[in-house]
Amino acid sequence: MKKIIFMVAALMGFTFASAQTNVVDTYNQSVQALGAKDYAKAAELLEAVIADGDGEEDEAIMGCVENAKKNLPAAYQGMGLRAAGAAMKAQKPEEKDAKFAEALSYLDKAKAKAKAFNQARALATATAAAGKVYQAQGGGYYNAGNYAKAIEVFSKGYAADKRNTDIAMMLAESYFKSDKYNEGVKVCSEVAALPSPKYDAAIAKAKATMSQYTNNKIAAMQQANDFDGIIKMSETIADKALAQKVAVQAYFLKKDYAKVIEIGEAAAALQTDDESKSAVYFNLGSAYNAKEMRDKAIEALKKVTAEPYATPAKAAVAELSK
Repeated sequence: MKKIIFMVAALMGFTFASAQTNVVDTYNQSVQALGAKDYAKAAELLEAVIADGDGEEDEAIMGCVENAKKNLPAAYQGMGLRAAGAAMKAQKPEEKDAKFAEALSYLDKAKAKAKAFNQARALATATAAAGKVYQAQGGGYYNAGNYAKAIEVFSKGYAADKRNTDIAMMLAESYFKSDKYNEGVKVCSEVAALPSPKYDAAIAKAKATMSQYTNNKIAAMQQANDFDGIIKMSETIADKALAQKVAVQAYFLKKDYAKVIEIGEAAAALQTDDESKSAVYFNLGSAYNAKEMRDKAIEALKKVTAEPYATPAKAAVAELSK
């Protein structure tokens, strides 16, 4: 009986040693594959290390599994970036799309593995890489004037990473170019609401873009004397400062000077830059002047500091002060 137990124990020891050797050897091969940038082979080997070694208590195997979990997201990311490079070189649109799809599929795997293995840095890296792929693919459509496809691609990229302000602004531009004003403003408003100071540059760009396309839309509606349409549009703008600035201008153009006076000071207080604040005060001062409230008009117009409003405001103050 003792002899049989000894033989079984010896067999178990042999099996354990064999498992250890296989896992360690496979891991070493994966390291070589990664070094050679054979990412597909590396991913296959790393998956095998994790599958065969996970749950083992041997320190050597545990070390291999731990390192494999760190390296696997990088292997899939390498496959994704290589496919993205092939997409950039492809001549036919269908080849480009197929390679971009392949790239994003691998990068999704990289993100999934990083998340499963609690690899925060790897997850951030793979997410950023996916963002660049979405930008490259969507940018091609945008440059070709195919804004519908650009929106399709950028929307996916923005949904995957709401903090990717480059994709967000390209999506907003695509909406604006497609005459989808409300959708473009929504994206810009989301960027403008990101925390400062980390996103200050993006916030400034979002506000400038939103203001530009809002002014363009107002100009078109103004030519049609659709002042009520401008007021209605202002009610849909999420950025309260811009919404109030637009409303003040629309009521002034409508010659509803009482309404301008009613909302003007509060609207000016919301503005975050001198030009916008000056625009509101110029309309407010002009409304007071139209209502023959001379002192109030001078007071408001003196608060106008930025062009193109400062020069006519000073001229108006000089005239009213005579």
